[in-house]
Amino acid sequence: GTAGSGGTGLGPCPTFAAGVELAKVAFAGVNEASGVAESRKSSGVLWINNDSGDGPKLYAVGKDGAHLGVFTLSGAQAQDWEDLAVGPGPAAGESYLYAGDIGDNAAARANIKVYRVAEPALSASGPAKDVTLSSVETFTFTYPDGAHNAESLMVDPKTADLFIVTKVSSGKSAVFRAAAPLASGVLQQVATLNFGTAPLSGGTLTTASDISPSGDLIAIRTYSSAFVWRRGAGMTVGVALAGQPCTIPQKSEPQGEAIAFLADGSGYVTVSEGVNQPVWLFTKQ
Repeated sequence: GTAGSGGTGLGPCPTFAAGVELAKVAFAGVNEASGVAESRKSSGVLWINNDSGDGPKLYAVGKDGAHLGVFTLSGAQAQDWEDLAVGPGPAAGESYLYAGDIGDNAAARANIKVYRVAEPALSASGPAKDVTLSSVETFTFTYPDGAHNAESLMVDPKTADLFIVTKVSSGKSAVFRAAAPLASGVLQQVATLNFGTAPLSGGTLTTASDISPSGDLIAIRTYSSAFVWRRGAGMTVGVALAGQPCTIPQKSEPQGEAIAFLADGSGYVTVSEGVNQPVWLFTKQ
């Protein structure tokens, strides 16, 4: 189709205000933020994971930057955690944290793992607490065509399907799906995206992705650019990603590897690797 809706019933590209600093992450233990997601249970709380070299931990951070706790996933390993998502799962009405041990710089891993645990509730006013989360589920996935490096994990709020976007220096990223109800096994490729060339101009290396809480926007970022795809009612993620992307604003970050929609759909946030990095907020206009 032509630019714009192209007759698919999709609205125009959404617009977002330029990023403003929400807060700086206070806790120095968050030094390689690689994924972010907003809590669905606790207002004003962000979940963040570090890159490789850290244990199987998620950090709770207030929107004011306050340190709210370290949450260790019992029985999980952390080879190279790269992204996280909050989404639905087996129990109706329950929200779950999904941690993606999907990094594979050498493209040499025999398999990748995603951990799922029911999201704990906590207070945005603290005090900080260190908690071990039990009843962690482990899913072991392989790709149909051999190993891939990936830093982008997202869960569809409508279907609970899980998606992984590969990170490739050529910019030719594959998108793979694990259908709900999740079970270990072989992922299915549902899309191919060409980063670094128009309309996905900018960097070639994908670092994070997320699906909006209502399921109507799919965001994928690189170190230097960010995009959303519009998704109509009843449209699969794969079909939506075959549509025309919309460029969305982002900040120049030292090493930007995280993006997440806010739980109320009012915008999105990004955060970079490094100590005391700002959380940038981009509000939907």
